Amino acid sequence: MLLSGGTPPIAQVLYGIGYFFIYVFVLSSMFLTGLSATPGDLLEPVRDRRLLGVALCTNFVLVPLLALVLIALIPMNEQLAGGLLLVSIAAGAPTTMKVAQVTGGNVARAVSLTILMTMVTIVIMPLLLPIILPWAQADPLEVTRNLVVLILIPIILGLLLRSRSPALAGRLTPVMDWTSDISTAIILLTLGIVFLLRLGGFAGSSSGALAIPVAILFTLGALGLGYLLGGFSEGSREEIAFGAGSRNITAALVVIFASYSNARNDVLLMVLMVTAFSVIIISILVGIIYKRRWHDEELPPAGSEI
Repeated sequence: MLLSGGTPPIAQVLYGIGYFFIYVFVLSSMFLTGLSATPGDLLEPVRDRRLLGVALCTNFVLVPLLALVLIALIPMNEQLAGGLLLVSIAAGAPTTMKVAQVTGGNVARAVSLTILMTMVTIVIMPLLLPIILPWAQADPLEVTRNLVVLILIPIILGLLLRSRSPALAGRLTPVMDWTSDISTAIILLTLGIVFLLRLGGFAGSSSGALAIPVAILFTLGALGLGYLLGGFSEGSREEIAFGAGSRNITAALVVIFASYSNARNDVLLMVLMVTAFSVIIISILVGIIYKRRWHDEELPPAGSEI
């Protein structure tokens, strides 16, 4: 478990800091997502029914099925399994638009898909939680309320601001981008240290030792499924693949931290592990793609594009 009896005081402090910045990350990243699109942008995936169908099928059918297969093949305790299932139904990662920027993808389409997948996640997650985490006794109405308040409303506010005051939206975008990046770094640093402090006890259990390869296999499998199915939608293969591999940690964290308190520990640990390995693996792939683009097109350094 991430925190348990005998945890050093420094770990308690770091956990509290990480806990606070999770809310900062959720609000800033969702507001930034809204600032990055216009209401008209949301119609592009809707008009392309094949693209929409591929994205929905990949994120809400194949990726959850992948999680179920891994759970069936690899023994895990119910909290780790619940965390994996929670991540598998959380689609619409805000990082997808940054990946599209660096890899030369369609940024507007990536943002539109992110918002649409997030909206579907908000609808289905409260319905599936009693099945995924039956022992957590989550209230679907409370989960829905927190998802709407912390995710949907910031997106809508960003969309409205972008449509009514583009100049102000343009000034706020880099601020929200910076806030999201800094809060992400603080979360990974603080909770990462807490994880390392508890690593001995975690790795000592048979199921805990298997959580790391499960997170890696899940990420690679989600990317592969997205890439294969993305071939059915012309020009969107990489966007579908990276969208499937980058799960919506914002929605998962809202459920864990804002909806109830007795489903943390190994659930949170699995969510963080999947997130960490997806960031590592996708960063490597994005770096390879960008290097290829830079070689072919003599692009400026990646930091100057974003």
